[in-house]
Amino acid sequence: MTRGRPPLVALKEAHLIAMKRGQVMPVSEGRGDHFHFILFTENRVTFIKVKRMLSDISDVKEILQDYEREIRHLARVPLNAVDAREFWVRSPRGTFHFFLIGKDRILGLQADGSVMTGIEYPLELMPKAKDAPALPAGRIPAADPAMVHPAGKDPAVVQTPALPGAEKDAPPEQAPAQEG
Repeated sequence: MTRGRPPLVALKEAHLIAMKRGQVMPVSEGRGDHFHFILFTENRVTFIKVKRMLSDISDVKEILQDYEREIRHLARVPLNAVDAREFWVRSPRGTFHFFLIGKDRILGLQADGSVMTGIEYPLELMPKAKDAPALPAGRIPAADPAMVHPAGKDPAVVQTPALPGAEKDAPPEQAPAQEG
């Protein structure tokens, strides 16, 4: 399932910004790509994902929550001492927000790749209410008798129809004992 049209203007502008930092290699588009291009600088290889915002949001935490899915996809790119992962978001006004996706945190960046002070968030963002699981993790309702049959509530007895041909293999039913 696609999530809207590609951010063509954002990709074009992001490519120009990245070229100011080093050599850029575009990545062919395909389903499930974790990044749009790779930036090669003197001492680092950076995998960059670019998105566009549909509304003009300035709150960094809200931006990170809105794009949590994309950030998680980008975070799957393995890291080592010379690799980095960056997430760039273009607002409708044409301004960019740049983020460095670390192993356990997200840092705000300038366009030149330098880290901004005061913009640091944990990689595990607060889940939205709609993303909350219906059941606590690790609990399977069928394995937990308290969840299957709550106290004082017995399940209704349901008669299941016999399958055709099952009568000849089934043991004969016993008639209920009559009181005499």
